[in-house]
Amino acid sequence: MIPIDYDVALANGHDYFSLRVQALCGQFDLSFFLIEPLWAAEFVGKLQTGELKVRVLIDMVSDAYQPDDIYFTLAQEVKKAGGYVIDDPDAGTIMGHKAKFHRMLVAHAIPVPETIIVERSELDRFCLTDAVLAQVGVPFVVKPAWGYGRQGVILEGRSETDLRQSAAMAPYSDAFLLQRKIVPTSLDGHVGWFRMFHVFGEVIPCWWHPTTGHYQLVTPLEERRFRLKPLTKIMRDIAHLSKINFFSSEIALTEDGRFFVIDYLNTECDMHAKSFWPSGVPDELARHVAWVLVDHAMAVAKRRRRPFDDELKKRDADWLERRRQGRLMPGE
Repeated sequence: MIPIDYDVALANGHDYFSLRVQALCGQFDLSFFLIEPLWAAEFVGKLQTGELKVRVLIDMVSDAYQPDDIYFTLAQEVKKAGGYVIDDPDAGTIMGHKAKFHRMLVAHAIPVPETIIVERSELDRFCLTDAVLAQVGVPFVVKPAWGYGRQGVILEGRSETDLRQSAAMAPYSDAFLLQRKIVPTSLDGHVGWFRMFHVFGEVIPCWWHPTTGHYQLVTPLEERRFRLKPLTKIMRDIAHLSKINFFSSEIALTEDGRFFVIDYLNTECDMHAKSFWPSGVPDELARHVAWVLVDHAMAVAKRRRRPFDDELKKRDADWLERRRQGRLMPGE
């Protein structure tokens, strides 16, 4: 049985973004498949039996936090079959654990809020001592180390009850972070809070409002005016440390001019476009990210095509050379 090969598969992208990826794949002569929830399980089954192969999977939705997530299984199966996944599901699992990654960030001098890490096994006997409160302040923020979205996040923590409430809301998390609450500065009408995107070495900064979720691209002039260059360095440091190519982070700037990484690393970036969702990313950002991902996928997919494809490429190169030299026969 000869398997059906797809150069690029997109795991349930958002409508506008998916259409951009599909259109670009068509322009670059890349076979494409959009794996929507309706047939995700069937697609995984055909990968497992060898009926399908995927050279490059752009993973926008897999959830390693849920043990039975079909899209995480999909990413693992593509990798197991020799395909290339943006980004590696195993690396994402390691770096997505906030407690483990927090320790790595601290060890590499990447600025993060003052934090106490509490293991789930310590919850019953953990007490907020004066020393702990002096470190994290009141109110403090409680975050599950393992989880997605804002599940289990408490922004106004004041007692051990808040910690235990977070644990009840995030049953899969094995640890919890108690963090000093960072208050962002105001920059000429903007809240000093940024959603940053890293895409294969390129860093794209956005203003992001932590309450409304509204985005706006940071202009080069604003970057110079408000001295925001450290944002790019922080993101590249996180990329170098994590080995993840496509992710977003939240970084806040305080009134005293210090930057803090608040949300460390999100490997499944929400690419809902602003034209369709009030809190979506700017349309130009969605278009640009689609371009960068497809451009990288094309480089990988072309390398992984079968020898027959290589023979076609060689034939085309020979035809171009004969055309250049004026040696084409009639009808060629």
